[in-house]
Amino acid sequence: MDYDSRAEERSNLTFEVWIQNLLRNAPEGLAGWLASQHWPGIPEKVEDEVAIMEYIAQHTSIPVPKVLGTGQCPVGPYIVMTYIEGKPMSRYLTDPSKETSSLRPDISLPTLKRTYFGMANIILELSKPAFPFIGALKKDDDDNWTVHKAPLTFNMNRLSQFSNIPVNVFTKQRFTTAAYYFEDLAQHHFHHLSLQRNNAIVDEQDCRKKYIARCLFRKLSRQISTEHCTGPFRLYCDDLKPDNILVDAPLLMVTGVVNWKFTYAAPWWLLLERPEDWDDDLNVFLERYMPRFHTFLEVLRDCEDLKIRRGHITPEQRLSKVMEKSIESGLFWICLALRHGSMFDRIYWRFIDERFYGPFESIEKRMGLLSEEEQVEFDLFCERKMEKKREGKLDVNYSIDELFEL
Repeated sequence: MDYDSRAEERSNLTFEVWIQNLLRNAPEGLAGWLASQHWPGIPEKVEDEVAIMEYIAQHTSIPVPKVLGTGQCPVGPYIVMTYIEGKPMSRYLTDPSKETSSLRPDISLPTLKRTYFGMANIILELSKPAFPFIGALKKDDDDNWTVHKAPLTFNMNRLSQFSNIPVNVFTKQRFTTAAYYFEDLAQHHFHHLSLQRNNAIVDEQDCRKKYIARCLFRKLSRQISTEHCTGPFRLYCDDLKPDNILVDAPLLMVTGVVNWKFTYAAPWWLLLERPEDWDDDLNVFLERYMPRFHTFLEVLRDCEDLKIRRGHITPEQRLSKVMEKSIESGLFWICLALRHGSMFDRIYWRFIDERFYGPFESIEKRMGLLSEEEQVEFDLFCERKMEKKREGKLDVNYSIDELFEL
């Protein structure tokens, strides 16, 4: 489902205002001034990203910048952190001739495996800490780490920014079970369909198909998360990608990992991640992904073997087995669909629907699989969506000043 074009226009306007504020507040001296306010100060009590960076630095071997301070300045919230030497891993992986992320055709297998080994090590390190709840971390008054609220996910951020979904519709409390959390993530797709005013549907038939897909997917999300439903839960980063991993040259050893704002304690299923960005064309994605997937699994097993020999993880903490199994079971696609609002419908109808509900014959037969309550709501929902489509308006949920403070 495309994002709301009117919401995207407003987002671009907000960015222009932010740039103007930045220029008015002497950008050439801003970074130095902010650093001078905090060096060598002790990091303050902060929001999600700073808290998780502190936790990762204390409890894993992943190199992260040291936070020197955080606060609010004329252009919004900021974080001051130490500088880490290195270049983005993506520089060595991606094809510079392509506008979209694509693996460079001339990359050698040894280079690919070295970068994959660095990524595998990061994923395994993140999977070691265990938590009793799902959500964002912070230190409590006794200086102990606790999961205190629902996580901020990358998809929530995109829905707020480009679909104009008000943040107050998202659950605020931490989650006690994977079933509760997966159902909540599935509900985000309903928020996307019902609350995005423009570009959400093409016509009534399209609305019917999207409504049914979300009902059936929500049903699946309740069923798939029964195993290890009560945890323990592991750290997961929504935005862990080669752009945010710094490496040296020529050995491509990881020197640091940045950008942790979408990191939280989550069900271990969400650790089933792809080695790189994937393509909009799902058929192209499969063709390009599977060889990389098997290469990554091979490297991941090597990394697991090394960590087991050194006593850093136990054999039971291997991720490679569940990653491989996830493709066969369909869990991989469910996790991707849960986390990617803009591609949900393509993923659902291409990889999920027939796998779990049998051969597709008609929308009407799929409609029969809905609950009585969902069927009763169906006509009214489609009527409301068609009315919003005709209006072509945009609800203004926040002023530009309020957006700078979110």
